[in-house]
Amino acid sequence: MTFSFEKLPELQLFTNKRSKNTISYRLQEPKCVNEEMQTLVFLHGFNGSSKSWYYQFIHFDTHKIVSIDAPGFGASTVHQGGMPEFANEVEQLLEHLGITAAIIVGHSMGGMLAQLLAPRLSNKCSGLVLSCTHKGRAKPKSEPLSQEIRQRMTDRINLNDEDFGSLRINRMLSSIPSDRIRSFLVSIAGDICIDGIKWGGAAIQYLDTSPYLSTLTLPILIISADDDIVVKPEALGSLIASLPTAHHEEMSGVGHAPYCEDAEKFNQILEQFIATC
Repeated sequence: MTFSFEKLPELQLFTNKRSKNTISYRLQEPKCVNEEMQTLVFLHGFNGSSKSWYYQFIHFDTHKIVSIDAPGFGASTVHQGGMPEFANEVEQLLEHLGITAAIIVGHSMGGMLAQLLAPRLSNKCSGLVLSCTHKGRAKPKSEPLSQEIRQRMTDRINLNDEDFGSLRINRMLSSIPSDRIRSFLVSIAGDICIDGIKWGGAAIQYLDTSPYLSTLTLPILIISADDDIVVKPEALGSLIASLPTAHHEEMSGVGHAPYCEDAEKFNQILEQFIATC
């Protein structure tokens, strides 16, 4: 079964004139224009893309929403450099779109990017949501890509989209989701290409967001999941310890994809946080 994304906004492209890099993104304008309403900026995880926020596009129709593809995902070109360099590119995209009041929502890999992006946006960012994420693996850049990432690239070469997507979701979730949610996740993960895997794997492996976190003074929400087998307890604990003023919400009965496994609860938590920003 293939999931239908017919309600998603069309993919758009932005090319940075200075760097020549292209970012793909999806933009949804609010039903009613309200100049005081913050824009929601969504950043996806390693098995995701700008499609991942389908249920948030539907729910938050009174907000302007931007969902951004990481390098090698969607139609975004692979950029030179890692997560800090891409954060600079995203900052340029948001400036191009005229966004002056944003709440950033980052999941997993996207949560790491969000930790770098929020300080860059300064007073343009009024809130930060970190979903099922951590501070990066902080490995030295001299260390080669991990065996897990190299195996993931090999799997991508050898498997068709359906089988590759199924393999990634089987390794991301400890329990079997409903047929609809499984189809949703598999359809997205099956689109991922080798360039995206290589970029994302390196970005996560060499990143350490610790120096950035001490500069954050804005409202922060950390969302975790009680059945998350991807983000280890010690990694989550380190993130929480580095953000002592953040509010932490643990979702029950979901794994590493709470934004779709229990979209209703996830969106409710987001709504409550947005109201405080």
